[in-house]
Amino acid sequence: MQTPSLPANEAQRLSRLHGLNVLDTLPQKAFDDISALAQLICGTPVALITLIDQNRQWFKSRIGIDEPEIPRELAFCSHAILEPDNVMVVENLSQDARFSANPFVAGPPDVRFYAGAPIVTHDGFALGTVCVIDSKARTLDSGQRDALRRLASLVVSLLEHESVRMAEASRTSEAWRLQHEELTAMAIAGLDLQVYIDPNYLIQHVNDTYLAYWGGTREDIIGRHIAERVGDDAFRNIIQPQLARALAGESVSYTRKTDFPARGSRHVEVALLPVRNARGEITGAVMRAQDVQETRAREAQLQQTVALLEQRTMEQERFIHIISHDLREPINTVNNFASLLVTDHQEELSPSARRYLSFVQSGGQRMSFLLDDLLHFVRLDSRTVQLRPVEVSRLMQQIEVDLAPAISRMDGRLDYHPQPTVMADESLLRIVLKNLASNGLKFSRRGVPPVVHTTVEQVDGGHRIHVSDNGIGIATDHQHDIFDMFKRLHTRKHYEGTGLGLSICRRIAQLHGGHMSVQSVPGEGSRFTLHLPAAPAAPHLE
Repeated sequence: MQTPSLPANEAQRLSRLHGLNVLDTLPQKAFDDISALAQLICGTPVALITLIDQNRQWFKSRIGIDEPEIPRELAFCSHAILEPDNVMVVENLSQDARFSANPFVAGPPDVRFYAGAPIVTHDGFALGTVCVIDSKARTLDSGQRDALRRLASLVVSLLEHESVRMAEASRTSEAWRLQHEELTAMAIAGLDLQVYIDPNYLIQHVNDTYLAYWGGTREDIIGRHIAERVGDDAFRNIIQPQLARALAGESVSYTRKTDFPARGSRHVEVALLPVRNARGEITGAVMRAQDVQETRAREAQLQQTVALLEQRTMEQERFIHIISHDLREPINTVNNFASLLVTDHQEELSPSARRYLSFVQSGGQRMSFLLDDLLHFVRLDSRTVQLRPVEVSRLMQQIEVDLAPAISRMDGRLDYHPQPTVMADESLLRIVLKNLASNGLKFSRRGVPPVVHTTVEQVDGGHRIHVSDNGIGIATDHQHDIFDMFKRLHTRKHYEGTGLGLSICRRIAQLHGGHMSVQSVPGEGSRFTLHLPAAPAAPHLE
């Protein structure tokens, strides 16, 4: 593993990071929403907003992992911030010399894919990343890379806006403590436009930001009526009524769109604060205007992203409808008429025709099974998990009845006995256990009756449900990807199946906040384990 080098501006970078006062703060919805968007856009189980401190990587937002921080030398993002202008994408970490020996790659959780967009401040300091992680090798298209870059830019704006707001609040508090109206009016170092207006609506003080937006010099503005700057109509209809409230002692806020001579049309949030002297008398008002044009633009971008996600959800619903109706009807027709041909006309057919008909029957049945599994899989994302205590042995009794024909045909056996109760969605857990038990019967060794053992192990923080068999086992180099969709290790000539069963099992585990694992010895059998937490948790990284 290569230890990442330090950025050339490391001392200044750390000073900038600490100056934002964001490290070790509580979770905030705005940042968690950005992580959720990154996860949805890139389709990964893990999405993070990371900040690289002196000796650690701290997560301002995290989806898919439990730890709040990790050592800096193990962080993939420590490499990403070295190229602040690029989105770093590593399609297979295990094949990259920088990361192949990293404990997170070489061992659990067996991370394979990483993509991170640096969070770069407007003065050029890379503080961390918006990143996504997966346990399988993959890539991102240009649209997904651009989305990560935009989300990182939005994080910068949120961090810097919050820092300015906190600093300004501190300065304003100090000004009110001194009870000095001009100092209150001119506690104005920052990004907002600020102006102090006396009871006659004359401008007495302005800050540099005000001048940058309105143009002119202080000599042109100080002592002038506010209407000369904003226009008579805007003054009478908008500003004067609000100023009158502030001069009466009320704090006022509103939003408006203003045409600034030096900046053009901008949306601003305006706050009017009454100013009092040491005797408590109102001597004027501070008008503070915050430029929110960029925030509005980013809100529009986020709304477009949400609309796109909603459109994809609708497309998924249409896909489910096609599977459920438009595809199933012709397949059922094929299967039904093939069965009628076998029942009523088999003796009239030649040997070759009967052979071809058997191909039609088996193909139709495979397609029907595949549609069932596809429906199970795509409907899982819209499924709400209903947790309650479940007796695994009772489920296994039901599954034994369902699989009775296969058990009899294979001369097999399901072994189970009373077990600890687990917290799970009963119908989803039954799908997992039935898939695993069916696989244990199906992938048996020739001449060895299949036996499937189901046990429940209680551990700290939850349960482990083990389903073991004495079958053919799984080669070591295939064990890491057997949960992928449509992954088959054997041809249908030897073993039937759609290649979706284990993918469905993994997705159900993730919906419970858990994960799946496997241990197998070729020629001796396999043990699949469903790891269930004691309480609901975020989707777990496989």
